[in-house]
Amino acid sequence: MAEIGSYLYIAKKDLSRAKIMHAAQDYSAGGRFSEQSVEKCLKAFIEQNGISDDYRLMSLHKPRRLYERCLELGLSSLSDKDICTLSQLADYYYDTNYPGNAYFELTKAQSQEALELAEKVVVLIEAALERENEE
Repeated sequence: MAEIGSYLYIAKKDLSRAKIMHAAQDYSAGGRFSEQSVEKCLKAFIEQNGISDDYRLMSLHKPRRLYERCLELGLSSLSDKDICTLSQLADYYYDTNYPGNAYFELTKAQSQEALELAEKVVVLIEAALERENEE
């Protein structure tokens, strides 16, 4: 069980929020909460396994860069399809959340894909952190 207030705890709450927003047909909010869930999961892994220089990564909203660091720290790889979705999540965080030329609304399919990825990442990180705690 994740400690209250930890990255993993908040990531799981964000996943629940993503599901609620997706079900309410607010697909952009569903995608943003999915991005936040993935981001916080990856930060949980970095926090547990990283080094002091990794503190700079903890303020990033770039899931792909966080994922690359997690791979360097020994996390199992996602599928190519999931990595492609992961690469799009930064756009879901910024471009659906702030006005400007890049603003867009997510489709149901995009929100669903982001939600499925978030679910996979939560399971992957929880399993990885449990294995480390057992050792």
